Amino acid sequence: MSPDQGIDLSSEERKKVVTLEKGALQRLIGIPALYAIGYGDVGSSIYYALGVTTLYALGAAPLALALAGIVFFCTVLTYAEMASAMPDSGGSCSFARRAFNDLVSFIAGWALLLDYIVTIAISAYSIGPYLSFFFPILKSSMGNIPFALGVIGLLFVINLIGIRESSRISFLLCIFGNITQISIILIGAVTLLNLPTIWHHMQIGVANVDWSPTWPQFMKGVGMAMVAYIGIESIAQLAGEAKNPGRTVPRAMFLTMFTLLIMYFGISLVALSAIHPHVLSTTYLEDPIAGIAAAMPIGGNILGPWVGILGATILFVAANAGLVGASRLTFSMGEHFQLPRIFYRLHHRFKTPYVSLLTFAVLSSLIILVAKRLTFIAELYNFGAMLAFSLAHLSLIGLRIREPEMERPFKVGANIRIGKAEIPISAMIGLLGTFAVWVDVILTKPAGRNLGFIWMALGIGSYFYYRSKKHLPAGQRLEIEKVAMPEYKDIPIKRILVPTLGGSSTETVQHAARFAREHDAHLTALYVIEIPTALPLDTFFPEKLVAADSALERAQAIASEFGVVNTDTHVTQSREAGAAIVEMAQEGNYDLIVLGGKSQRGKSSFTVGRTVDYVIRNAPCRVWLCMN
Repeated sequence: MSPDQGIDLSSEERKKVVTLEKGALQRLIGIPALYAIGYGDVGSSIYYALGVTTLYALGAAPLALALAGIVFFCTVLTYAEMASAMPDSGGSCSFARRAFNDLVSFIAGWALLLDYIVTIAISAYSIGPYLSFFFPILKSSMGNIPFALGVIGLLFVINLIGIRESSRISFLLCIFGNITQISIILIGAVTLLNLPTIWHHMQIGVANVDWSPTWPQFMKGVGMAMVAYIGIESIAQLAGEAKNPGRTVPRAMFLTMFTLLIMYFGISLVALSAIHPHVLSTTYLEDPIAGIAAAMPIGGNILGPWVGILGATILFVAANAGLVGASRLTFSMGEHFQLPRIFYRLHHRFKTPYVSLLTFAVLSSLIILVAKRLTFIAELYNFGAMLAFSLAHLSLIGLRIREPEMERPFKVGANIRIGKAEIPISAMIGLLGTFAVWVDVILTKPAGRNLGFIWMALGIGSYFYYRSKKHLPAGQRLEIEKVAMPEYKDIPIKRILVPTLGGSSTETVQHAARFAREHDAHLTALYVIEIPTALPLDTFFPEKLVAADSALERAQAIASEFGVVNTDTHVTQSREAGAAIVEMAQEGNYDLIVLGGKSQRGKSSFTVGRTVDYVIRNAPCRVWLCMN
């Protein structure tokens, strides 16, 4: 059984997979770090979501944010219960796996991956406009796009080193961000707040009033306002690394939620007191908080550059949260054979999912290069997140019905009893709200709809192909059983030596090429010309050199069929083939020698005799013997 695959072939239905325990994410972070990552993701949304929401809801933007906030409150309750009951990485992907099966789980996880890619992209892209107060070139795409790509590269390096370092930076930046937002609210409340004007702006469907949205526009604004509340998933993704997750995860979620609702409501009220809705949604579309600060009658000269710096830093935290969430989600999906197992690898030194981190740093960079517009990125954001949130609510309802006795450190109250099950009212409201926004994206936002469905189709197709290739059921829930083997270590194979004499039998070279491809190893084909003791060792045999060239060319051709295109070749003359092979392996520091042997009816490079026996006894590395 392959250590990587670990498939239990004794199970007829193949619901159980046995894998080696190769280490896990370390539980290092507490409430402050969880809050920093969660609020960094969710709280940063105000730095771009306010402008996008006002673009549609106009003067009714505070009302749109409030309605979206109700759905957000319901979603937080769902995530608090589910994450405390299942304290592992994966978020709604893990919830759906437990409640339904691996296929539904994959749909939730794949939709979330789109969300995380966009989180990284939208946050990194929005940093530049805030810093344009100091560097005007960042206001243009030509300057901002390369800058955003550089930010993503820096985040990759930080997260490769470790989550503890990443979360400490996030927490400090969040504190400064909160101070800035509270300052704006307090100054605005004293100098600008005009409730009659705000109430006058909150008109919907009034003809000939330029700040009054139509009802369809307002509903689009509510959908865009949901962008501001998406990041709560980031805390759930870190449940697998949280200390005492049954207590710390729900508390961090509620702390994030209450801080966020206060900040969003206060800032949106100050915004419409300071700036006309049309100006906020055009001139300051990509940096609305900077526009509000600049419009302050008191402290504007100070708050303007201050907001520029801290807006950029909090968006940096948000991009970091997206990269953390994506890497932890793919780590979980790789563990459950929903993605290739390469995503389940941890860095040998830092114990971080480095393959996932690199993959999503690259994908988010591509989104920035392709999208280039903030509104387009926000549409993609809503497509993935609302689908995942809907499945999270549905998973809570499903588990309340199927597993009513499940241990729940935190349990949502205000339930409706249906039979023996207690169904939370909040989960039903959250399900209706998030699903309605997802349907709205499909019906009214073609860019988000088209790319979103393309993303889902590619993912589901890949999932079925991967499960089929592994001979695993696509629509069932696999049970992962981990076997601890402290003495197990991966065998490093970087250099492979394959002696060959050519001929009609090619199995030896085929096996060597397959090993080289799987291990990304360097392959060398060796041809040994044996010289009789009666002749000098440097005797020239033209016909034997021709045979050697032919055999080695065949070896290179076979290796190229397996994708190994840089195969080295070497010809040597020796009294004994075995001694020449061992000497070559020693001088070249090879990790593996692949030898051919034969049965009574077969033909190969070497017979099982003196040569093979000598190599096996004297080789400085492992020897693989291929019999035919």
